Amino acid sequence: MRVDLLSTAVAPLGSGLGGGVEHMVIQATRQLSAQGHAVRIIAPLESAADVPELLTLPGRLAPTMIGHDHDRPLPIEADAFLVVALRRLMDQSQAGDVILNFSYDWLPLFLSDHLPCPLGTLVSMGSLNRSLDLEIRRIAACQPHRLAFLSAPQAASFDLAGPTRLIPPGLDLARYPYNAHPGPALGWLGRIAPEKGLEDAFALADRTGATVMAFGVMQDRAYWDRLVRRHPTAAVRYGGFLRMPALAEAVSQFRALLMTPKWLEAFGLVGIEALACGTPVIAYRRGGIAAYVDDGETGWLAEPDDLDGLCAAVERIPSIERAACRARVERSYTLAHYGAALADWLAALTAEPNGTEEAVA
Repeated sequence: MRVDLLSTAVAPLGSGLGGGVEHMVIQATRQLSAQGHAVRIIAPLESAADVPELLTLPGRLAPTMIGHDHDRPLPIEADAFLVVALRRLMDQSQAGDVILNFSYDWLPLFLSDHLPCPLGTLVSMGSLNRSLDLEIRRIAACQPHRLAFLSAPQAASFDLAGPTRLIPPGLDLARYPYNAHPGPALGWLGRIAPEKGLEDAFALADRTGATVMAFGVMQDRAYWDRLVRRHPTAAVRYGGFLRMPALAEAVSQFRALLMTPKWLEAFGLVGIEALACGTPVIAYRRGGIAAYVDDGETGWLAEPDDLDGLCAAVERIPSIERAACRARVERSYTLAHYGAALADWLAALTAEPNGTEEAVA
């Protein structure tokens, strides 16, 4: 089967600015290729990935929807990457047998009935925009097999009537070293941007005296500089943007990983990356993080924006068995789990036109 994967439209694949979606696109390519499918990634210019086929196309990148008003209109730029890509996919001679859309945008959903092959969308964020919500609800009502979500808390944010198909990401556990004897520092991973809530890691370092190692793409230098000025005594150290295997080695050394998002994380890939190394997660109970952080077993959850609760959780880190963290990923979040879920979804998509398969709860 010929499968096209439509990558994120907010950044080139491989830049790190696409977050966990980049990982999911690349691993989906590898899993589906191993299953015998001919897979092509369609991504913006300057994308780079070690995959069998990568088609890069020109066009304006899409702005992020994070932090904008929920009712904000979504413009259609005639020269946008998604317009260029979808125009190509609407050409019968250019189309494959099925399209898997990883781009969080309303346009692929809106045009899905006008493409020469089925399009399934792996929704990668929670509810952020009214126009996109309406398209997701429309498809969920008439073609639910065309939608998949990363976690139950994320899916619940769209207030859908029926059950939803869940396809969380998976990890190659051989690339994540288990470490039973970490160092003293806490860790924080993510884009250096306000929606990721790094200010709470600075405040926690101030209150507890803990050292926090922060890694990620420096997306907003002015934001970082403000935090440094506001917390001059906080022991927060920036280690740059790490790629594998250096990232996994660094994470394995953390006493715990802090996750402090200010918005609903659909899943939070860095959380299971930490657990795979045996590193517990201390996070806000916000979005998909709650799907894999079990209080007292794989970490601790504080209520959203409860800094006192986050600081208190640091004191309870020694009660977590690091082996239990690794075991949580082994049970649910391996590449085998991810590949099997994708195979089931492809079967549902290619059973059209009736699309009568039951959604997977």
